[in-house]
Amino acid sequence: MLSPLPPDYWSAEAAAHLALRAGFGQMPDESKKWSEQGMEAMLNHLLQTPADNVAPPDWAYPTRDEDLLQRIRNPATTPEEKAQLQRDLNIRKSEHMADLINWWTQRMARSPAPLVEKMTLFWHGHFATSADKVSAYRMWLQNETIRRYALSNFSTLVKAISCDPAMLNWLDLGSSQKEHPNENFARELMELFTLGEGHYTEDDVKAAARSFTGYRVTGPAEEFRFVAAQFDPSDKTFLGKTGPWRGDQIIDIILSQPQCAKFIAAKIWRFFSYEDPAPPLVDTLADQLLRCNYELKPFMKIVLSSQEFFSSQARKSIIKSPVQFLVQGQRTLGLALPPGQSLVFIYRQLGQTPFYPPNVKGWDGGKSWINTATLAFRYDLARELVYGVLPEQVGLPKAPSATPTPTPIINKSLAIESSMEEMAVRAMTGDPGIVRVSPEQNSGAPTKNPPNPATPTHDNSPAPQKKPEPQVIPPPAPTPPTRLTTGFPASRFVSADDRKDPRRVVEKLSLAIFQATPDAVLLDKFEKVAGLNTVPFDDHAIRELATLMMSTPSYQLC
Repeated sequence: MLSPLPPDYWSAEAAAHLALRAGFGQMPDESKKWSEQGMEAMLNHLLQTPADNVAPPDWAYPTRDEDLLQRIRNPATTPEEKAQLQRDLNIRKSEHMADLINWWTQRMARSPAPLVEKMTLFWHGHFATSADKVSAYRMWLQNETIRRYALSNFSTLVKAISCDPAMLNWLDLGSSQKEHPNENFARELMELFTLGEGHYTEDDVKAAARSFTGYRVTGPAEEFRFVAAQFDPSDKTFLGKTGPWRGDQIIDIILSQPQCAKFIAAKIWRFFSYEDPAPPLVDTLADQLLRCNYELKPFMKIVLSSQEFFSSQARKSIIKSPVQFLVQGQRTLGLALPPGQSLVFIYRQLGQTPFYPPNVKGWDGGKSWINTATLAFRYDLARELVYGVLPEQVGLPKAPSATPTPTPIINKSLAIESSMEEMAVRAMTGDPGIVRVSPEQNSGAPTKNPPNPATPTHDNSPAPQKKPEPQVIPPPAPTPPTRLTTGFPASRFVSADDRKDPRRVVEKLSLAIFQATPDAVLLDKFEKVAGLNTVPFDDHAIRELATLMMSTPSYQLC
């Protein structure tokens, strides 16, 4: 089991499958290129870890909140002022976190090393830490730490996380003392990070907790420091081994357990390949991970080049996470995302907000991504992304129209106002056609001695001219609503020649949107819909077809 993919099985669709799982998809011409260059070349490209030199957010430095914190700590600050300062601090953190979420989303969408970002996303869910309790600066710092070791050695990664300021804050390890060791990190280290439930005892938790005492974050730079005075140096018996263990030695003992390799290998497989791998496959994966001495880069190459990874069981078997849904849309279709709190709103509605996992276990993934509410929002969001996101769809007030279309009542009043202006002009220029109204008529009072209708009158004055008809002003053309993003760049995917042929339009869009040609039944339905449009296709018709494709169950899978 876990045999390499035969060269004859490699194709453009196989390259697209690899790009989706090992990253966030790619353009159709890239799949064609890698299908010609071969799987080995594509894997070597994906496994590279080039420095992308992405600048940190402007606020990502340890003393960013010192101005407010000093005022809060000042004895002269009143309770009311402290409460307001705390609110200001919370608002600032909310703004920083929205910026951090956008920063990482754009990094995933644009990175030249998509597998590094995909592994960073995987480990972020594995070592789940939430900004609900941790500062924005420490969340950014942890994200960078995970990225640095995402494809290195698993032992190195776990040890780095055990010293990470965000983790020390999240699981209270930074306040653990030798007299009163805190067990939170020790328990989650085994249950969630390395072994899984049922493979350790409560005595192991207590022993591990004593071994991780003395871990601190100190100084203005918020750096990790081991404080020997707070460390318990006595002997501990942990997983059957006794000694004056420290934290790193506890991690070494854990990784020597065969169960650790099974736990990690199976979790990686479920994230990248498919759910519920058979026990023999898990055993094979664990054996390969141990053979690699927990080095993640060679292990991932084995996984991503295996025949099982490209099997029919693996293809289109994973429900896209909200992050995959959004990042893939931008990376492969050019669907820009709104920044700031609007992006946070979208993530929240979809059910996955980066840096805010629901609990210490992280996100369940799989079928949990889809329910009535999230699926309906995905379909609505598809149209928004294709046409450009409206403010009211992402939690913002509706933008006012630059030239509002008058209602019938407003239009009528405009016509009356225009007629009055015309009459005023005539009066000022001495136009005899103007109808003059006597004071009595104007006041509405009855006239004196009204004429007898039966008595003929002799009036030598000129016959009154007919009143001009009120001018009807047509309503101005409605201004398109203000959108936060530009929408789907149709011309990038469908050329002028393609627009003349409905089938070619469908094929071009399918390769870009589904990263492969859909099955014959679905393709036939798209062609029938496309055939209802006049040719050549305009941008609106192409966007409607793109929206339809993104609103299918097939697009929710990868």
